[in-house]
Amino acid sequence: MRTLVRLGGYLRPYLLRMGLASLLLATAGALMAAVISTAKPLVQRVLLPSLGPAAAGPAEPDLLDRLRVWLPFDSFLEWAGGHAFIEIPLVIVTIFLVRGVLLYFGQFLTIRCGAAVIRDIRARLYESIAYQSLAFFQVHPTGVLLSRVLNDVQRLERVTTTLLADLVRVTAMVPFLFATALIHEWRMSLVAFVALPLLGYPMVRLGRRLRRASTASQEHMGRVASILTEAVGGVKVVQGFSMEGYEIGRFRAALDRMLSADLRAGRAAALAPAVMEMLGAIVGAVLFGVAGWSIARGRLDAGDFTVVLFAFGMLFMSVRRLNTIYAELQTALAAATRVFGMMDRARDVEDAPGARRLPPFEREIRLEAVGFGYGDDPVLAGIDLALSSGETVALVGPSGSGKSTLANLIPRFYDPTSGRIRIDGHDLREITLGSLRDQIGLVTQETVLFDDTVRNNIAYGRADVPLERVIEAARASQAHEFIEQLPRGYDTPLGERGARLSLGQRQRISVARALLKDPPILILDEATSALDSESESLVQRALEQLMRGRTSVVIAHRLATVRAADRIVVLDRGAIVEQGTHDELLARGGLYAHLYDLQFREDAR
Repeated sequence: MRTLVRLGGYLRPYLLRMGLASLLLATAGALMAAVISTAKPLVQRVLLPSLGPAAAGPAEPDLLDRLRVWLPFDSFLEWAGGHAFIEIPLVIVTIFLVRGVLLYFGQFLTIRCGAAVIRDIRARLYESIAYQSLAFFQVHPTGVLLSRVLNDVQRLERVTTTLLADLVRVTAMVPFLFATALIHEWRMSLVAFVALPLLGYPMVRLGRRLRRASTASQEHMGRVASILTEAVGGVKVVQGFSMEGYEIGRFRAALDRMLSADLRAGRAAALAPAVMEMLGAIVGAVLFGVAGWSIARGRLDAGDFTVVLFAFGMLFMSVRRLNTIYAELQTALAAATRVFGMMDRARDVEDAPGARRLPPFEREIRLEAVGFGYGDDPVLAGIDLALSSGETVALVGPSGSGKSTLANLIPRFYDPTSGRIRIDGHDLREITLGSLRDQIGLVTQETVLFDDTVRNNIAYGRADVPLERVIEAARASQAHEFIEQLPRGYDTPLGERGARLSLGQRQRISVARALLKDPPILILDEATSALDSESESLVQRALEQLMRGRTSVVIAHRLATVRAADRIVVLDRGAIVEQGTHDELLARGGLYAHLYDLQFREDAR
C-alpha cells in the first residue's frame, strides 16, 4: 500500500486535470446505467408488450416517461409519432454520442497526466543514479540500470495511463449500475449483490502470487539486459575469440529463466478469470431460475428483470475488468518497488549539510593519513602527500598499487575510509561536490565521447561557448587539423562513444574538452597508454599544453612520459615507498629504478 500511495503522490501536480478527467469518466460510467434502463421500455413496448405491466398492476414510469418530464419540451420525441421502436434507438444513440465525447476527453486527460507522471518518475530515477558514486556503478551493471530506467518504469506507464482511465470509469460505473438494478427490482438485486464479493475473491487471492512472479521476471530482465550490453560492448572480443555461440547460449539461458518467471505470472493471471467465469455462471443460473419462476407467476415484471439482468451482466464485466486492472497493478507495483528501491538508495558520496563552496584553488592539495578500501579489501593505507599549486606530480607503481584509486579520491569519486583530504585547508567533505569538480579537469585512458557533434563534445554542456573558443581549444590539443577534414567539420556527429574517430583523435578531443574547461587542477589517468607511437606523440604535446600552469596529477604506465614531472611518487601495495625527481629515483636504485629498468629493456627488444 505504501508503494501505491507513493506512486499516487506523483499525480499531485496534476490533480486539477485528473479531477476533471475523473468527473468526465464518472459521468460516462453513469450514462451506461441510462443505456441499461432503456431495456425496460424496449421489452414492455416493443418486444413483449403482452408481458408488460398490465398483468402486474398500474404501470410505473420508465425511462421514456421520465425523459418527457425532465426535458424542457412538451414532447421531445413527438415527431417519432409515439413509436417506441423509433424513440428507444434514438435515445440510445444520443446517450452513446454524449458518452463517447465524455470518454474521449476523460481518457485523453488521464493518459496525458499518466504520461507526465512516467516522465517525472523516469527523470527522478535517472537523477538519483547520476549522482551516485563510482562504487555504485561497480555493483550495478549497465544492463541492470537500463532495465530499471526503461523496462521497470515502462511497466508503470500502462497503469498510470490507460488502466487508470479504465479504473476511474469502471469504478464510477459500478454504483450506478447497482442503483439502477436496485430501483427496478430490489429483491433480486440484493441476492446478486451478496454474490458479487465471491467474484472478487480470486482477484485478491492470486494477487500476491502474481506480484512475486512479476518481481522475479523483472530481475531476470535486468540480467538479460546486462548480458546484451556486455556482448554488444565487447563485440570485437566476442568475435575475435569466436565466442558468438557461447554468448548466444548465455543469452538464451537468461531468457529461459525469464520465461519461467513469466509463465508463473501468466498462470496466476489466467486462473482468476477462469474462476470468476465459473462463479458468475452459477450466480447467473440462480438468477435466471428465480426470475423465470417469478415471471411465470406474475410476481416479476419482464422489463424490470431485463434491466436487472443487463445491469448485473455489465457489473460482472466490470468486475472482470477490475480483475485485469488488479493483475496489471500487481505487476506494476513489483516494478515500482524496484524503481523506488534504487531511487531511495543512499549516496555514498554527497554534500554534507551546510557544505560550503570551494574558493578558487591557490596553494596546495594535502592528503593526511588517507586510507581506502573496497569493503574488506584495503587499497590505500596511511597516505601523506602534498601537491603544491602549479606542480606536476606523477604517480607510478606496479599494477594494483592504488595509483588510480588515490587520484579518484581528489574529485571525491570515493571518500577515504580513514584520514582526510584538504584543498587550501578546506576538508573535501565540508565543501560542495559541484564547486570541487568545477576546478578539476579529467583525462582518462577510457575516452568518453557522446553521440553528438564535435563542437558539443568539446564544449560539453556549455551551449553558450562561442565557436572561436572551441576552435582555440582544438588547436591547442592538436585536434583542429583532423576536425577540419571531417565531413561537416565541427558540426560532424561522432556516433556512439566517438566510434567514427581513432583512439588518438578521441583522446585529443578529450584534451580539448579539458582545455576549454580551464581548470586549475588536472588529473591525467593513463591518458596515452592505449595509443600508438605517433598518436602518443601528438597527444603528449597536447597534454603538455594542457598541464602548463596547472596543478597536475599524472598516472602513467610508460615511465618515459613522466620523466619531466616535478616530482614522482612511487606506490606499492597501497603505500608511498619513494618520491623524488626522475634522476633522484634512478640514482636511489629502488622500486622506481627497477620498474624503469624493466620497461627500458622491454622497449629495447
